[in-house]
Amino acid sequence: MEIHAPESPIQSLKDFAIHIGVVTVGILIALGLEQAVEAYHRHELARQAVESFHAELAENRKAVREVLDEIAGHNTRAEEDIALLTAWQQGKGTAGTELKYPGIRLDLMSSASWDAAIATQALGELPYDAVRRYAEAYAGFRLFTEQEKAQLAEWQDMRLFGTDPAQMTATQRQTLIERLRHYQNYVIVLTMAGKGALTAADRALEVPKGPKGD
Repeated sequence: MEIHAPESPIQSLKDFAIHIGVVTVGILIALGLEQAVEAYHRHELARQAVESFHAELAENRKAVREVLDEIAGHNTRAEEDIALLTAWQQGKGTAGTELKYPGIRLDLMSSASWDAAIATQALGELPYDAVRRYAEAYAGFRLFTEQEKAQLAEWQDMRLFGTDPAQMTATQRQTLIERLRHYQNYVIVLTMAGKGALTAADRALEVPKGPKGD
């Protein structure tokens, strides 16, 4: 913004007052326009952030739902392995039977939109209640991922025993039974974390897709 001197010389206090008034009005108009443009940009940034939240949360929700649908089968497989190992511990094992470990998944929940919104300060344009719901949803997905990682570590430890109970000592079989029980506990915790994440995501997805004033 540039301020130019009057084309004709100021000859009276009235001329000076008029000139100052014109300059002041021009400055106020320029500042008002600048603020309006900035407000529009912030508004658009917040709108884009919310749209990204809804898309990202919906994808995360789909992934969690798929995992929860598989968990019952994982628990059943663990029970079958425990029964097989117990039979060997009781001297009733059948040669040639092998363990079929439960499956595992690791779904890394995306939070790129949330991280970008924090970095660009887009959250400042959103109502507090909406921000809180989005924060709870992303926190729920982070907890779910952490539980998946813990379950993966347990699964990897179990696999070290191999698949043939006949090649294991009684102590190894008993240890593996305990590992499988631990795995089942992780299944319970993962199920609870998944249901909590879905509930939080559902609440967040109910938030209108617009920033303040929409």
